[in-house]
Amino acid sequence: MKIERLSDLRQIILMIGLIIIGTLGRYVLFGLGVQPFPNFEVIMVVTFLAIMFLKPTIAIFVPLLSMIFSDLLIGNPIFIGSQMNRIMLFTYSGFTIIALIIVFNRDRLKKSLGGFRLKNVGIAAGLGIGFVLIYDVWTNIGWWYLLYPHNVNSLAAVFTAGIPFMIYHMISGVVTFVLVALPILAYVSEKTSIELPIKIKNIHKIPVAVLALCLIALSFTGTAMQVPEKSEVWLEKSDETSVKMVVLGDGWTLEDNLIAYDGDTAFSILETFSKRNGVSFEYTYYEQFDSILIDSINGDVNGEDGKYWQYYVNEDIPMIGADKYTVSNGDYIEWRFDVIPV
Repeated sequence: MKIERLSDLRQIILMIGLIIIGTLGRYVLFGLGVQPFPNFEVIMVVTFLAIMFLKPTIAIFVPLLSMIFSDLLIGNPIFIGSQMNRIMLFTYSGFTIIALIIVFNRDRLKKSLGGFRLKNVGIAAGLGIGFVLIYDVWTNIGWWYLLYPHNVNSLAAVFTAGIPFMIYHMISGVVTFVLVALPILAYVSEKTSIELPIKIKNIHKIPVAVLALCLIALSFTGTAMQVPEKSEVWLEKSDETSVKMVVLGDGWTLEDNLIAYDGDTAFSILETFSKRNGVSFEYTYYEQFDSILIDSINGDVNGEDGKYWQYYVNEDIPMIGADKYTVSNGDYIEWRFDVIPV
């Protein structure tokens, strides 16, 4: 039987085909909501097949372009003005990390999945679980880094909350790797004249490694450090809330991205803010109004130069006291020390 390798043109055609499968697969499953259970996705197995069949320098574009095109179809905010949506960097870099792992282990993976055997079913299922775990650990770290206080308790809370989604995602990995990746690799290895590329030159591994490292670095720096606006990614389906607080004093400004919990108010968030940032504040409870009035923050006291503390939520002045205003997901809370307009 004549053995032939995939030509460059055929590799490009296969790359385009895998991108189309990944894009439409994610759009149909997630965008149209027809997935059989949460976190069922095809990008992981498409990434695996791309690395197994294509040159690494070509294959790395499969998961990235599949994610970008499907995000555009779904309507996810990839770009917010000139800055990239922050969590997208973690999802994109997550797939490049998986691609990098596959690149450096492709030889042994090709040998392990080269036939229809019961042992190979277990290997394929293990790969699906392992790759999903690595990806989910990475993206959970991203959520924690971007939206949670940087402490052990909040990190544990993120991973605890993500357990159900990780389980569903692992099931997705098992299903797609056993029912898609394994049959394709076994068929190509045993029934066709196409030879899977075994050896990868180190020079072809370098671009994948560089791209993965660059995306990892961007995930923790640059635009990823910016506090998101309400239109960006926020915590959903949770009893926790992401809020941004800015305090504008007399010649100084402090801001922070905070996690609020069920029942938190603009006042309780100010308390949390003051503890995290070492800012002192004083207040008085007025029984006739059954409400609290802020007297001073960080040394700026009401009445100095005719200025008083007033809070705003999403640029509007609430008609109730800060201790009565329950925060909502994505609220922008601002305390201003300024002359109260008459």
